[in-house]
Amino acid sequence: MTAPDDSLAAWCDALAAATATPAGGSAAAIGGALAAALVEMVASLTKARESYAGARTEVAAAADQAATLRRRLMELATEDATAFQDVMTALALPRGTEAEIAHRNSARADALKGAASVQYELMLLTGQTAELAEALVERGLRSAVGDAASAVFLAAAACRSGYWAIRSNLRRIYEDPEADRLAAAAIERLEQVEALERRVELRLGERV
Repeated sequence: MTAPDDSLAAWCDALAAATATPAGGSAAAIGGALAAALVEMVASLTKARESYAGARTEVAAAADQAATLRRRLMELATEDATAFQDVMTALALPRGTEAEIAHRNSARADALKGAASVQYELMLLTGQTAELAEALVERGLRSAVGDAASAVFLAAAACRSGYWAIRSNLRRIYEDPEADRLAAAAIERLEQVEALERRVELRLGERV
């Protein structure tokens, strides 16, 4: 798979194309990157206000962390498409003999776990993005609270997408401790992020 250039328009064109990749996982990674970009924006606006001088160190660190998250999430958009292509390659392997079937099944399981690992990293990074955004809802520039909340909602949506992608990838892998650990870690992470999202919804209702 040839990745589109870095422009959002090119990614949208690639996602809209009648091809199997890039697809939902890449879109979720891009959504997470957009959330991180909003965190950067709100943190930078907050840092620039003299009335928020007491939070300057914290928000400057948040902006730096968000920039790192944004870049990595955009990399994951490409990595997800590559991982899904690996799954398709494994599924296309011959299965005419018992040996071929065994090889195909092994390659398929490895590829599916690889794709799930990409999405689990996405869940971790979007969770970190949501945590930064929640702090800005509480302590960031008041006029940008909606933007910080939008970052939470985008990040949480991307995290949910990652979880269901992992469920889909691992659903036919049985008696595999690695797959079981990944599935358990994914639901735990999703629960954390959705709890955070609910807190922000409540806080937003109080402030807006």
